[in-house]
Order: sequence, then structure tokens, then C-alpha cells
Amino acid sequence: MTTYEKNFTTDEYQRRIGKTRKAMSAKGLDAIFVSDPSNMSWLTGYDGW
Repeated sequence: MTTYEKNFTTDEYQRRIGKTRKAMSAKGLDAIFVSDPSNMSWLTGYDGW
């Protein structure tokens, strides 16, 4: 099985998701579409550059 290096801890991931959900709720959003690579990297740790 392939293993992947995490860019941040699970706790940090949960903090970022929580921050995003709070901002979404404040704006009345049910979903977002993240297309900018720097925002995808910040939110998920995925580095597709």
C-alpha cells in the first residue's frame, strides 16, 4: 500500500475545516467549490502544483 506524507496534523486539518465551515455558515452557504491551487493546498494539504 502506498503511504502519503501529511502536510499537517489531523488536528490542524480539523481546525481548518472548522474555520471554513464557520465562514460558510456566516454567509449562508451549503457548499463551496475550491479551484485555486493555493486555497486547495491550505484546506486539504493537496499540493497539485
